[in-house]
Amino acid sequence: MNLRRTVLALLSTALVTAAAHAQSLSATLLRDTLTVTVPYHGQHHGTGHLTVEILDPEDKILGRSERSVSTANTDGQWQQQVTPTAPLVFDDLIWERLRTRFVYNGETTAAFTDTVSISEILRRPVLHILGQSAYLAGGKAALRILVTDAANQPIGGGNVRIELLEKDHPARELYHGRINSRGTADAELHLPAGLTGSFDLRTIAETAIGSTEATQTIRLEDKASILLSTEKPIYQPGQTIHVRALALQRADHRATANRPLTFEVEDSRGNKVFKKITQTDAYGIASAEFALADEVNLGTYHLRALMYQPGAPGPDSRTRVDTTPTNTAELALNVEKYVLPKFKVAVNLSPINDKPNGKPKRDYRPGDHVTGTVQANYFFGKPVNDAEITLQATCADVAVFDVATITARTDHDGKYKFDITLPAYFAGKPLTQGAARVLLSATVKDSAAHAETRA
Repeated sequence: MNLRRTVLALLSTALVTAAAHAQSLSATLLRDTLTVTVPYHGQHHGTGHLTVEILDPEDKILGRSERSVSTANTDGQWQQQVTPTAPLVFDDLIWERLRTRFVYNGETTAAFTDTVSISEILRRPVLHILGQSAYLAGGKAALRILVTDAANQPIGGGNVRIELLEKDHPARELYHGRINSRGTADAELHLPAGLTGSFDLRTIAETAIGSTEATQTIRLEDKASILLSTEKPIYQPGQTIHVRALALQRADHRATANRPLTFEVEDSRGNKVFKKITQTDAYGIASAEFALADEVNLGTYHLRALMYQPGAPGPDSRTRVDTTPTNTAELALNVEKYVLPKFKVAVNLSPINDKPNGKPKRDYRPGDHVTGTVQANYFFGKPVNDAEITLQATCADVAVFDVATITARTDHDGKYKFDITLPAYFAGKPLTQGAARVLLSATVKDSAAHAETRA
């Protein structure tokens, strides 16, 4: 009888494999309760006693749970919950161990027993956050949250919450949503407006195997698009430059109202010749005027708009500490001496098929006649009559060559009708599909010897 019991005990030990148990033993910690999954491999039915204990480094029992379980003739697993006598500190789990023991009913020898470190088998959720480090204040942002265990296996189900942490203020919740079956969550955030600087963004995930959180530092930036414009691109000495700036928030394209803005002008030699501190109105617009002196450095001038944080009157104010602009814009303009044209010259080709108000004919064959009119008028409407006119047609193949040159005078209406015969041969170009381009230019000189050219 004793021999039979000994053989059955040895057979039971072989049927329940401790090696398989050690490889896939796992545990989860949720609300101070340790849930242990104990796998087994059996080849016959049987019942026994399972004991799970939490041990400290000195083998003191911190928590114990035992119950009667049954084995099947296939692979299976048991789940056992152990509530420690005192709450477990997660940082101390690296020193604590888990001991499992299973004994068949009627036997004195354990079918298997094992002791492992809890840190090796504990399944804990791990957060992977995909996002940026800087965002626009008042704008929208998107984060991709992935929840896995330490073995990078997705953990589906559960909730995720994202909070913005401000100093001396309660946490501000920006998102709350579900984790899908693939262990991911696509979080869309709306960041608060008017809040700039560095802040901590805390992400909290609650899953079936426990909760975890991660904190990352993000930067909220105040960004505005500034459209800087003047009424013309070139000025003469002594003229007044009229400047306007339109500022819109990049986050929602609304007007950036009541913001300190400074206009600066730098001449062609790098000298700062103008500065005005102003403020945008309710529509995000600010303006200034700068009168050029009669004797100035000619060349390219640089116009800048510098915008500062709200609530400050300007960079020169005593109450302002930070003088670094948050947004800038720059525009280049020329200051040159120039002479306005005294009259206008137009070259009009004859319409297709000589139809009134038809499209000008621009395609010709070698040897064709090119007809049209040259019209010259002063800007107040009077025709430039009896003016000397030079009409020249040029083309380029290997070099530029003259196709035709005509010298004549305008009639009393400031008009001249021309008729040019094209040469019988042109060298076409592959880039224009074998066509050649002819440039027709007209130079008109009035009785005051002032000349204008139109091509």
